[in-house]
Amino acid sequence: MSRLDVQFLDQGLHRVMFDAMPIPVFVVDRDVTIVEFNTAAGRMLTAGKSGKRKILRKCAGEVFHCVHSCETPGGCGRAWFCSDCVVRNSVLAAWQGMSVVRQITTLEVRSRGRPRKVDVKISTNPFKFGEQSYVLLVVEGLNDRPLRTPLS
Repeated sequence: MSRLDVQFLDQGLHRVMFDAMPIPVFVVDRDVTIVEFNTAAGRMLTAGKSGKRKILRKCAGEVFHCVHSCETPGGCGRAWFCSDCVVRNSVLAAWQGMSVVRQITTLEVRSRGRPRKVDVKISTNPFKFGEQSYVLLVVEGLNDRPLRTPLS
């Protein structure tokens, strides 16, 4: 278990505040792999306590059901379209020390087996915990219509 996992398992004030936020917030690594998420993100992904393990350690594109995440065997971040992905590029900007605030984009996701476009606002902010670096990824707009978790 990483140091961040231990911190987020703590049910202290910071965890309560994280879960009280009404918009989906994810903690991701450099490859946009989800390390942790708040309650609003869990509702967006219709992930109860048992669904958490289906989300953690998965790339955001896979979890959001991005249509491009399955275009190549490498998955999220490996298709030609991914070079222009606002989510991925916002996370990369945060890794370079720049915050992104409410960048508007349209996600192309699969919902009930059919593609649909969802307008969202993406914000990212870098932070360190101990020796590890992470990025907060905020996704405004997805909580209007829940997405199903992978493998559900």
